Amino acid sequence: MDWKQFIASVVGALAWPTAAIVIVYVFKEQLRHILSQIKKFGAAGVNVELAQEVQLAERASEAVKFERGDVAENAADIDPSLVNLAQNFPEAALLQSFKGLEGTLLRIRQKLPDDKPHRNLNEVLKALADESYISANVITLFQSLRQARNTAAHAKEDAKMTPGEAIQLIGQISLLKNLLENVSDGMPQIGNRI
Repeated sequence: MDWKQFIASVVGALAWPTAAIVIVYVFKEQLRHILSQIKKFGAAGVNVELAQEVQLAERASEAVKFERGDVAENAADIDPSLVNLAQNFPEAALLQSFKGLEGTLLRIRQKLPDDKPHRNLNEVLKALADESYISANVITLFQSLRQARNTAAHAKEDAKMTPGEAIQLIGQISLLKNLLENVSDGMPQIGNRI
């Protein structure tokens, strides 16, 4: 390699990094704006995902209501304190409502006759479906609501749930909780467990 080839290879090796630095410096304001838009788009992706979760839960809720013969959801079934909480802290209201649903499932778990007190909530629902207490649509509704709760709980600060979405999900949780409480009331009592 002679000196001309050496200089050409050095210039070639330094040309792209130098050009990249110059481009970043010249267009730094535009790049900053683009990067902020990408961050906002990422947050919008969570909002879109959350909206899709709410729609899936709504469809599952409609299927359960159709099975039961319910024409419309009674908004009075929603606890007014949860509605007030949802206005200011939608995620907290959703989490509190879902916790009540989980409590109902834990009480049902204690009533199951097969002496498996450590089963998870999906296993409780499956046991209820196996005994024909609930349908597959009820399980789908629970899973949709749980996924929406998880998505809302893990959303970033700039991708929070709206109060309307929270109230809609709380209404569906209330529907499911009432259905499961009716199932629990119809189940035979077994001896007290320790």
